[in-house]
Amino acid sequence: MFELQSERQAYLEVLLHESKKVVRMVRAFPVHSLHHRHPDCGMTAIDLAGAFVRHVRRIEELASSRPAGSPFAEQRTRGGLLMEFELALESARSVLTRQSPERWADVIDAPADLAPWRQGRRGELLWMALRELSRHSRHFARHLSDSREDDGGREPDLTPVLATDGR
Repeated sequence: MFELQSERQAYLEVLLHESKKVVRMVRAFPVHSLHHRHPDCGMTAIDLAGAFVRHVRRIEELASSRPAGSPFAEQRTRGGLLMEFELALESARSVLTRQSPERWADVIDAPADLAPWRQGRRGELLWMALRELSRHSRHFARHLSDSREDDGGREPDLTPVLATDGR
């Protein structure tokens, strides 16, 4: 039992770390470039920020085995998406911290676009979903880097916005 609790705690710590990076990057993105389509992938920073919310909602769905709901931000604004991201993150963290170690080891159906198999251990699928969030974060970081170059190389304010009190 101890090992499962340790794995879950490690997962929560990595999730929080990745989430802090996401929030800093989204906040650092130049406002005037949020809706510009990137030439390589054709996506805007707002599109990519919305996908962060979907990634965290998927983590919540895997943790709870029930639909997490759809995003509620009607306006595609940075503030609305950041608020939605933080609410989805808090909901996912809440489900994960209340979960018993036995549920972490349950075998559940795997989302078709996440895993190459039909089922997997909940913990394994959660790590895979977190890896996808991290990959998406690196994609967003490339957009941020390109926007800095377009903005004359000014360094944005990367002040952390999420609490670091271990909640």
